Amino acid sequence: MGSAEVRVDGHVRVAETDLPRLHLRHLTSRLDSSIAVPQRLLGLAAEVTTGYTEWVGSWAGAQVSLGWDWASCRGEIFLLSPAEIRTNIQLVAPDGSVDSSLLCRMRLARWLESVPWRETAVQDLVAGRGNG
Repeated sequence: MGSAEVRVDGHVRVAETDLPRLHLRHLTSRLDSSIAVPQRLLGLAAEVTTGYTEWVGSWAGAQVSLGWDWASCRGEIFLLSPAEIRTNIQLVAPDGSVDSSLLCRMRLARWLESVPWRETAVQDLVAGRGNG
């Protein structure tokens, strides 16, 4: 496992290539009807459920957190907006440069597609069988 550099601003630097080794655990998920329905789903607003999920873990002894908003519509559950991912992770590119905040969130969103967050945190909420 790589070493963590915790910045004064609270960010934990993680090499993008290390993301597959970053293990997060589910902290909480909730339904939240105050989350805006995406423009592309406005016509289906009555069929859309929204909420958020928060995950935590550690990287080389440093605490990391990652949270995002999601929506469910017609059996599909998806991350709403990569630009609104909340995290203290700062990704480092192979050349040692630090990704911009937006690029980091875009890469994290892509990585999240490989993590079973829907099955772990959201499916029971959408089906009305849990509260996170």
